[in-house]
Order: sequence, then structure tokens, then C-alpha cells
Amino acid sequence: MQILDNEKEQRIIPLFRLAFRPFFLGASIFSAISMTVWALFWSGTADFSLLMYGNPIWWHSHEMLIGFTCAIIIGFLLTAVQNWTGNPGIRGGKLAVIFLCWLAARIGLLLGTPNMIWMIIDLIWIPLAAYFLAKPIVQRKQWNNLFFAPLLLVLTYLNAKLHLISLGVTFGAEQYDLRSTTLTIVTVISIIVLVVGGRVIPFFTWRGTNTEQITRITAIELLAMLPSWLLVLNVLLPVPQAINQVSLPTLFILTGFTHLIRFVRWRSFLTFKIPLLWSLHVAYIFMIIGMFMLGLHFMCADISYSVALHFITVGGIGGMILAMIARVSLGHSGRPLQVGRWVVCAFIAIILSALARTVMILLLPSLAINGYVISATLWVIAFSIFSVLYFPVLTQPRLDGRPG
Repeated sequence: MQILDNEKEQRIIPLFRLAFRPFFLGASIFSAISMTVWALFWSGTADFSLLMYGNPIWWHSHEMLIGFTCAIIIGFLLTAVQNWTGNPGIRGGKLAVIFLCWLAARIGLLLGTPNMIWMIIDLIWIPLAAYFLAKPIVQRKQWNNLFFAPLLLVLTYLNAKLHLISLGVTFGAEQYDLRSTTLTIVTVISIIVLVVGGRVIPFFTWRGTNTEQITRITAIELLAMLPSWLLVLNVLLPVPQAINQVSLPTLFILTGFTHLIRFVRWRSFLTFKIPLLWSLHVAYIFMIIGMFMLGLHFMCADISYSVALHFITVGGIGGMILAMIARVSLGHSGRPLQVGRWVVCAFIAIILSALARTVMILLLPSLAINGYVISATLWVIAFSIFSVLYFPVLTQPRLDGRPG
């Protein structure tokens, strides 16, 4: 690491020494609060609709994808880029500015009503993060990692589109625009998760199980990535409807199938006694199943769109986030890669949250509202456990005294 003044680095508030610290902690606490509000809204115990930007469905979709998931992704990428390039990651005042922009937008969208000011505030933090991500990558000419920066700009564009929908500045039916934009965001985020997961899960599994290295076979990697990136292009570009009716379900199914081929080589059967590993594997299989289900939905509509989407968002993305932040927070704070029973309970809670939001509703559609409340409550339990247990990990200096 090119850190020249360790004493100066140690004077930085621990919370802002690397991006994973404020964003993992802040996003986790925020998601627990948000899902509490969501559960209370569906339970009918009180009218919370005025708290949620005047549009609960829009707010839930936006905040769980942009406010929560993108914050975790940015915390991860701005931390990982330090390992990729050897350049110090963003920290101190610059990191605090990005985080405070994120926080201000979250408060505004929870307590306020649709307003251009909140839109502007919420459109600042992701491009800033993209700049600080791209800068060391370009300096080191690590072009294979540069694609993450334009993907963050794509998410900024989609974030702006969601805000325009909330402000009524859009064409066509609002519900259709919200649904299609949400699907696009979920697809882009899913591919980011699959790409990152495909890089780290085999490595973590190899190291964690002390077995032979899991090599990345070029042909299989290309086979998985080709339909993945074609799927991103399909949801981003104005594909004619006649073509889209065939291409969209086909690409979802192909993406799921090719990632399944990739996944079966990762020795999942060896991870059952290692929570930091099996949690990653379970989340990845949720992603794959969700891809198949979305493909089948767009092909024949026999599977609920909402159920298929939440297989990916709750079980896949939510599960992957919880597993990754639990591991990354330990590793980057100089702690052993071991978790106790409470974190295992959190992993189980997020899996049950996904099943309550999907399988329970499939089997018992008359209890859909109950499923929403149960799923949200289990999510709150999972991320509350993380927030409480990892608060000292993320707000105190590394155990080994190193920067970061």
C-alpha cells in the first residue's frame, strides 16, 4: 500500500478510514428502519404512507435498491479498489461527504414529499463514488475492473428516472414505468452481484475449506458472462417489443443456466459447517433460481412477477449482501474470519425472509399480506443483528493497528 504517513492516517475517525465502514453500517441500520416502516405499513397498525415520500410502493422499491443496495455496492467497491490497485482507498473528509449526501437523501425521502431538491441530493453521491472508483483504476491501467464505474453511472441514470416518475415528469402509465425501471435496476445490480460473486466465492471457498484451488475455466466464465451482459443491454436499450418478448425470457433463463454451470464447480457440499461460506452459496443459488423464475414469468406468465423478483432481491441480493458484509468487515478490520451463533441466526433469518416473501405467498396466496409482514420482520431481525454486533467492528480501529 502506498500509505506514506501512518500517523496521519490514524488521526482519521475510524468510521471514515475506508468506505466499507460507514456504508455497511449506515445501510444496514437504514434497511432495518425502512423494513420496520414497511412492515408496520402492511400490518395496518398505523398510517405510515405520509412518511414514505407520499408513495409507499415507489419508496420501498427505490430505497431498497438505490438507498440500501447501491450503498453496500459502493462501500464494497471503494474498499476493493484499494486491493486491486494498491492505491489507498478514499477516506476521511471526501468519504464523509459522499456518505453524508447518501444519508441526507435517505432522511429526505423518508420524511419528505417528492421534490426536485431531494432528487438533486440523491443524484450526487453515486457519481462521486464512481469518480473515486475509476481514478485509481485508470492510474494503474487495470482496465478489467473499470466497467464498474460506468455501471454506477447507469444506476445514476436509472435513479434519476425513478425520481422523475415520482415527480410525475414521465410519459405513459406510471405503474408500467415504475415496474420496468425497477426490473432494469434489479437486472443491473444482479449482474454486478453475479460478477463479484463469481470472483470471490470460489476463492473464499478454496481458502476456507483448505482444499485444492478452484480454478476459473475461461470457457465457462465466458459462457456465463455473455448472456449476462446481453441481458443488461436488453433491459437498457429500446428493444422492439416483438423481439423483446423472445429475447428477455431467453436471456434470463440462459443467464440462470450458465451461472448454474459455473456454480456446481464451487464445492458447496464442503461449506455446510462454515457459515461465512454456505451463506454465500445459498445466496448465489437464490440468484440463479430467481433468474429462471423471471424467465418463465416473461415466457408464459405462470409464475408471479413479484415472487420471481423477490427471489432475487431478498434471497439473492439481500442474502449475498449480508454474507459479504459479515466477512468483509472482519477481514478489513484485522479480525479472524469467524462468526458466532447470532450471525448464523441472521443468515437463517434472511433466508426465511426470502421464503416468506416467495414460497409462502406461492403456496398460501390468501395470506400474502401476512407474508409481507413476516418477511419484513425477519429482514429487520437479520440486519439488526448485524448492526448491533458489527457496530464496534466498523467504528473502532483495526485490531492490528494498520490503516483502514
